[in-house]
Amino acid sequence: MNVIEINGFNFLEVSQSPNIIISLKGDKNFSELDPLAREEFMKKYFGVDSFEDFNQEHGTNIKGISGSEDNAFDGYISSNANCAYAIKTADCIPLILWDEEKQVLAGLHCGWKGLKRGIIPKTIENNPFGSLTHAYIGPHICKAHFEVKEDFIEAFAQENKDISEFIEEQEGKIYMNLRQYTVRELHQYGIEISNNFSPCSYTEIDHFFSWRRDNANPLRNLTIAWF
Repeated sequence: MNVIEINGFNFLEVSQSPNIIISLKGDKNFSELDPLAREEFMKKYFGVDSFEDFNQEHGTNIKGISGSEDNAFDGYISSNANCAYAIKTADCIPLILWDEEKQVLAGLHCGWKGLKRGIIPKTIENNPFGSLTHAYIGPHICKAHFEVKEDFIEAFAQENKDISEFIEEQEGKIYMNLRQYTVRELHQYGIEISNNFSPCSYTEIDHFFSWRRDNANPLRNLTIAWF
C-alpha cells in the first residue's frame, strides 16, 4: 500500500483494480471539504468523471437498487466506468465489493445496525449487474475496543442472527468482532476477501478518525473506489 500526498491531503492507496483510496487524518482532512470541493478535487487529481458520497443513516438503502429521498443511502452499486463513490466511516466497516471482469463495483457502510438489518445479503442478492466476486474490508474499530452490551446481542437475535461466535467476554465486559462477522457473510456467497487484515480506526490515532475514541467527532474517513 502506498500513501499519496496532494496539496497537504493524504490518501492510502489500497488497490488499482478497482482503484481504492482512503482519506487519512492530517493537518488537512478530505472530509472537511464541502461536497462540491471534494468532487472537483477528485476530478482534477485522480481524473474521474464524477464523484459522489451520500447521507448515511445506518440503514440498508443502496443506490442502484433502492430509491431514497435526500440522497439517503448507506451504499451503492454501479457499472459506470470512471465514476468514483465514497463511503464515510469513523469506526464502522467500509466494505468494497467488485467483479473485475464485469466492471461492477459496490460500496457499503457496514455498522452494526446495517449488518443486523442485512445490508450485505440485500446488496448481493439484489445486484442488478450479476455476480460480485471480491471484497476489501476497510479500516474500522477492532474487537478489542468494540465493547457492547447484552441488549446489543438481543437486537441481533431479534433478527434471527446468532452472533455468539463473534462475541468475547473479558473481565466482565463484552466485545464483538465486526470483521469476522462480515467475513462469514461474504464467504456464504463465495466472495474472496482481498485483505487478511484491517487497520483499527480506534488505535491508529494518527491515521483515522474514530467515533468512540474522539467523542463523536463529526469528521470521517472516506473510502473511495472506482473502475
